[in-house]
Amino acid sequence: MKVCKIVGLFLITTIIFSQEKQSPTYSYIGGWPVNPKSDTIDDPGFDLPCPGPTGCECQSDADCNNQNCRAHPKGNYCVPKVGDLIPRFEAIDQFGESVDLYDFAHQGKLTLIEISAGWCSPCNDIASWLTTNDLKIRENPWWKDSYLPIRNLVESGEVQLVNIMFEGKEKKTTATFDDIAAWHKNYPDSHVPILLDEYRIMHSWIKPTGLPCIFLVDENMRLINYTNRGLTDAFLYLTQSKK
Repeated sequence: MKVCKIVGLFLITTIIFSQEKQSPTYSYIGGWPVNPKSDTIDDPGFDLPCPGPTGCECQSDADCNNQNCRAHPKGNYCVPKVGDLIPRFEAIDQFGESVDLYDFAHQGKLTLIEISAGWCSPCNDIASWLTTNDLKIRENPWWKDSYLPIRNLVESGEVQLVNIMFEGKEKKTTATFDDIAAWHKNYPDSHVPILLDEYRIMHSWIKPTGLPCIFLVDENMRLINYTNRGLTDAFLYLTQSKK
């Protein structure tokens, strides 16, 4: 009987310790989620030596580790494809705090990732629609009213949205903290972190050719779709999957 009690006590202690070990050890000012298992994600990394990795120049699919060489206005590059794991990206948010993109993983939710710029008119329209339900967004030729439910998905927290800004109010000007702080002031949204891509790290991985550029990842940070411009694939996936 003593042995059983000792074993039982050991198991309970082990379970409690395990739970405590996996509990978040920090929190974000913005209230963003925390993933206690973020370090278990096999980060593929940015800026890997060429040839082969995403972002490298290529002539054919055989030149790319993921067999995905695509034409780009500036040449041919290995680009992400469906199923690829997005690299770990850490950046300052609108509150001046360093945020880890992998903290949005393992939350049981899909995540929209937007590559944006302060000067981008459609990006402003999207933010205004999300924060105030401003329907000026309908003036954009790519807009469909079937996308309207996405606002509720984001505002309810059912779908996560991360905005990554690489340029400020003027084209070809690197975004600064003042730019993302101003964006948050103009479009205050407690559900959307605005991350500063001042060194164009994520920009270089995605290589957007137009804005808005919005794609979707699953709860494990793997691409459900990839685009270097537009939002059609991501928005269609969300609206059609909810029917």
